[in-house]
Amino acid sequence: MRSPMIIVYIVTIQVVFGNKSFLQYLKNQANNLEKGLHSVIKGGEYSNNDHVAFSAYQSKAKSYKLHETWIHDKVLLNEGNAYNKVTGTFIAPSGGTYACTWCTLTDPWKTAHPYLRVNGHYKGFTAFNNSHTSQSVWSSGSNTIFVRLKKGDRVDIASGYLAAYARENWTSFSGWKIY
Repeated sequence: MRSPMIIVYIVTIQVVFGNKSFLQYLKNQANNLEKGLHSVIKGGEYSNNDHVAFSAYQSKAKSYKLHETWIHDKVLLNEGNAYNKVTGTFIAPSGGTYACTWCTLTDPWKTAHPYLRVNGHYKGFTAFNNSHTSQSVWSSGSNTIFVRLKKGDRVDIASGYLAAYARENWTSFSGWKIY
């Protein structure tokens, strides 16, 4: 009488050797594992051209005009090299669903209305206004939205309502491709 484990092995071998697409799948998985291990051994990063993520913040306090693109010039991460710190614009290197998040701090008696734009069209909104208060308070706001982008779509943060004042270090813009 054969043991149940031997039967499982025999059935597995028959399925594997009888299914060439499964064998090709295993070969591809082994190749990917080998590339990853080779990269780890050499101390490098395992790269996947579809990985896209960026995070940047504003290094100086700045006033912005209505509809002016905000410049987040201190880059913490730019995987996929799709964020431009000079223009403040992220250009999608591939189509997909992306998450975008931003945060802003403004001074007492100032306003800020940072809106997320995709190809010049406003998609996400944050607003706070300290100009009509007698209290000396700092205001901050943030938002996160998900957008479907095509390759080459341009994403930035701009003043969507009135002029704005944004503080250094606490004003940031980040995004990443989900799938």
